Amino acid sequence: MKTVQSIKPTIRQYWLTFSVLAFAVFLAFEAFGVTTITGQSILSVSGILTVHIFLSVFTSKYVVTDHGILIRKGPFLRKFREVTYGEIHSITIKQGRMQKRFKIGSLIIRTERASRVLNGIKHPNQTKELINREKAAECERRTLLRRML
Repeated sequence: MKTVQSIKPTIRQYWLTFSVLAFAVFLAFEAFGVTTITGQSILSVSGILTVHIFLSVFTSKYVVTDHGILIRKGPFLRKFREVTYGEIHSITIKQGRMQKRFKIGSLIIRTERASRVLNGIKHPNQTKELINREKAAECERRTLLRRML
């Protein structure tokens, strides 16, 4: 199996979440105070969410190979899940206004069994084209192999 491209998600996709968390921390300090149970609760939840987001982003990895796409998401998964090109029915791009401005987006890969979402992809249009080219090349290789046998 030959690796075509390795993709790491970007933290920029969580700009709105970080803005809300920053507001929550400000609220915890200014409105409630750190010594109150409400202030401590807000700080605790904000901290846990921030750590979860950072771990999720920095431990996720997507690898486009000549046979399919390998997906590893989150801090607790060690193994990659493979989606072969034969399983893929469609690939769509989901982008909001700010995601377009940051040139990031999510790829939704639909198979017969499930949908896989690849979040925080830089230049999602180029990545979708790459996957479609590799899918076509894999189909061509299989056709040639069938003709030879």
